[in-house]
Amino acid sequence: MNERNTRRISRTCIAGIVNQAVISNVTALLFVPFMRLYGLTYIQFGILTAVGFGAQMLADVVLLFLIDRVPCKILVWIASGLSCAGLVFYGVSPFLFFGQTLYFGMVVATIVFAFAGGMLEVVLSNVADSLPEGKGGVSIVLLHTVYAWAQVVLACVLFVFITLFGTARWNVLILFLAIVPAGVGISLIGLRFPQRQKRESVRAAFKPFYLFAVAAVFFGYGAEAVMNQWVATFAAESFGEEWGALLGGALFAVCLGMGGAFYELRQRKRSEVAFGALIFGAVCTAGMYFLASMLTSAAAALCCAAACGFFVGILSPGAMTAASESLPHAGGWMLASLAVSQDIGAAILPSAGGAIAQSASIRQCFFVMAAVPLCAAAFLGFMAYSKNRDKNRLLFQRKKFFPDYMRKR
Repeated sequence: MNERNTRRISRTCIAGIVNQAVISNVTALLFVPFMRLYGLTYIQFGILTAVGFGAQMLADVVLLFLIDRVPCKILVWIASGLSCAGLVFYGVSPFLFFGQTLYFGMVVATIVFAFAGGMLEVVLSNVADSLPEGKGGVSIVLLHTVYAWAQVVLACVLFVFITLFGTARWNVLILFLAIVPAGVGISLIGLRFPQRQKRESVRAAFKPFYLFAVAAVFFGYGAEAVMNQWVATFAAESFGEEWGALLGGALFAVCLGMGGAFYELRQRKRSEVAFGALIFGAVCTAGMYFLASMLTSAAAALCCAAACGFFVGILSPGAMTAASESLPHAGGWMLASLAVSQDIGAAILPSAGGAIAQSASIRQCFFVMAAVPLCAAAFLGFMAYSKNRDKNRLLFQRKKFFPDYMRKR
């Protein structure tokens, strides 16, 4: 594969992840305007969030069976088309539905573009993972970093648009954002995706290392999702409903992007995933959770909560990259299965944190949830131990098979 084609694929992957950031965050960022315009309730917002999560998880499950059987280019074309259609339907729903039926239109649109976004994320992560290093390729960690920066830009664009044109024209911006998945589809013209490696049987990947990776992704992304969901509410309680929520969410996303960029720069100098850095990041994440729960100063606690993003963003993509490196022939289904674990963690752990926050406080939620990144650190340690044990076993077998050669050495 030539370098020019690799760079084009990388740009397509980045555009797809930007699309994922749009569809995952646009409803949450517009929820306050929706409350004022249409009288939506917290329960309805919770249903929209649950529907979006369920659609993404359904996409991950479907791809478990399709990703190694259908060409990636076709899957990306389908996903980008559905995502564009879902955003357009979302934007025109105020013209198609009235009163309480408008919410039904929002739910249908959310199902369509969330399913498509889940497809794009998994397929493009597989494509990025197969690109050669040092020739314009992107990594899973870098895509996660792009997601964080896209989230920041989206929040700023929404804030500026609503300030200039008012909340009633929100659908115009949604229609404009539909250009992103449309651009992904157009970029596929004349693009050659890398050939896939021969796939081993699914049973071959069910080793301790893979199972540890499933758990590490569950807790790693769960720790990120908990803070991402509750840092805005925590900031709103301390600094005001609107500005506080925007400030908290933006600070966390900026730190998330900075941490991922720093890790990516350091990782380029290594041939393998640095488990020590991932474990250190998990421990530091737990420390930020603990400090955010204990510091009496609201400003200092918010800084620690936001700084959590600098460490937590590398945990899930780092574990997925390590699994891909250690089981290179397992097939695309492996990353799809890890994405399912990621989505389950993003659903269960923030919900548990919400129950704690409802019964006690958000600070108490942070205190209890500090155990989540520590669990991620433990399973990352198990992954490192399992990988080193397999290496030592292989080395022992080689010594036994080549005794004369090893004695000469």
